[in-house]
Amino acid sequence: MKENWWQGLTKIGMRPGMERTSDLLRRLGDPQLRYPIIHVAGTNGKGSTATLITAALMSQGYRVGLTTSPDLGQINERVMINQEPLDPDTWNRLGDQVEAVGSQMTDIPTFFEAVTALAFLAFAEHSVDVAVVEVGLGGRLDATNVIPPPLLTVITPIAFDHMDRLGNTIEQIASEKAGVIKTGSRVVIARQPYPAARDVLVEKSKQMGVSLFEADLWPECNSSGVWWSDPEAGDMRVPLLGAYQTENVATARKAVSVLQQLGWITNWEALRTSWANAKWPGRFQVVSHNPLWVIDGAHNLHGVMGLVNTLSRDPWNRYQWHMIFAVLKDKPGQAMLEALLPFAAHITLTQVPGERGANPLPLFQHCASKVPMVVIDDPLDAVRHARAAHAESQDAVLVCGSLALLSYLNQRRAFLPESANVVEQ
Repeated sequence: MKENWWQGLTKIGMRPGMERTSDLLRRLGDPQLRYPIIHVAGTNGKGSTATLITAALMSQGYRVGLTTSPDLGQINERVMINQEPLDPDTWNRLGDQVEAVGSQMTDIPTFFEAVTALAFLAFAEHSVDVAVVEVGLGGRLDATNVIPPPLLTVITPIAFDHMDRLGNTIEQIASEKAGVIKTGSRVVIARQPYPAARDVLVEKSKQMGVSLFEADLWPECNSSGVWWSDPEAGDMRVPLLGAYQTENVATARKAVSVLQQLGWITNWEALRTSWANAKWPGRFQVVSHNPLWVIDGAHNLHGVMGLVNTLSRDPWNRYQWHMIFAVLKDKPGQAMLEALLPFAAHITLTQVPGERGANPLPLFQHCASKVPMVVIDDPLDAVRHARAAHAESQDAVLVCGSLALLSYLNQRRAFLPESANVVEQ
C-alpha cells in the first residue's frame, strides 16, 4: 500500500454521492454482493449497537465482518473479522488492490470510500456469513449505501449533528438517515429522542413497503454495565458503561429478535455468554482504576447529554472530575462544554491537532468564570498536566469531546501512566 496515495485521499475531504463508490466496487468485482449485510445508521450509538449485533451473530457460530469509523488509533480497526482487526499484511495487500483500480478512476474516491471498498473486499476474501456495516455520515448519499437491500437495516437515535451536510431540522436529518431504508429489507429503530424523527422513519418504511420494528426493552444500568431479565435468555448483563448504553442494548436486542425470526439466532445461552463479554472502546471506557481515568467519545450535543446522564448517577456522581476537553470546529462546542460544567471540578481545554480542531480560546473566554479552567493546546501536555496534578488526589479524570482526540491520544499510548492500575481492553 502506497502511503502517499492514501494520504492524498484524506485531503479530498467528504464528498456526498455513491457514484464513485459504485464505480470503484464494480472495478473490484462487486464484493459487496457476495454476503448478506446488516446496515447500521443513526447519529449516536451506531458502533456500540453494531458490535453487539456482531457478537450475537458470532455466538451462533457465524463468521462476521464488521466495519465502523472512525478508528481509535489504528486504521485497521475499521475492518474486523470476528471482532479481530484485519491484520496489517492483509490490509496492505487489499489496499494495493483498491489503489490499483482507484488510481485509474477519473473521479478519485475519498478516503472513506476507499476504506469502504477495502472492507467489502476483506469480507469477501474471508468468506463471511454476514457483514455488519456502519454508515459513515447521513445515509442516503453515504458510500455504504451502495449495498443491495440488506438483511436488516438498523437506525439508532437520530439527533442534531453534521447540520451543514444533513440539514438544520430534525426532519431533514432524519430524512437523510432514512435514505438507507430499502424495499426488501426489514427495519429496526431505536427509541427516538425526537418524535419528528420517528415519524419520518415510520413514513419512509411505509413508502418502501418494509416491516418496521421498534426497540421496546427497558434495561437498567449500574456501575458494571447494563442488565435486564430477558424473556428468551433469562438474566442478561452487558458490561458497557454509560447510561446511554441502555438505548443501544435495547436496539441491538430488537435486532436480535428479528434475526431470530429469520432463523439466524437459535442459541440463547451462547448469546448471553457473548454479550456478557462485550467490549466497545472509547465509550465511557475506564482505562485506569487507580487513579480513575475515563475516556468518552461523545462528540455532539446529544452524545454529551448522554454522558451527563451517566455522570449524574451513582457511583460516578461521587467523584470530583477533572475534564480534558476538545472539540471539532463543526460541533457546538460551547453548548457541549456548558452541559458538562456542573460535573467538573476543573477543566483543561485542549485542541485536536489538524485543520478540524477547534481553537479552545473562545471556549475559555465563555466559560472560565464558571469553573477553574486552563488552556493547554497540546493534548499530550494536557494529559501530562492532569496526571501530575491529580496523581495524589481522589479526583477522577475524564477525557471527552471528540473521537478524534481519543484517537490521537490512543495512538501515542497517552492513557498508560506508569503508576496506574490499567484496565486491559
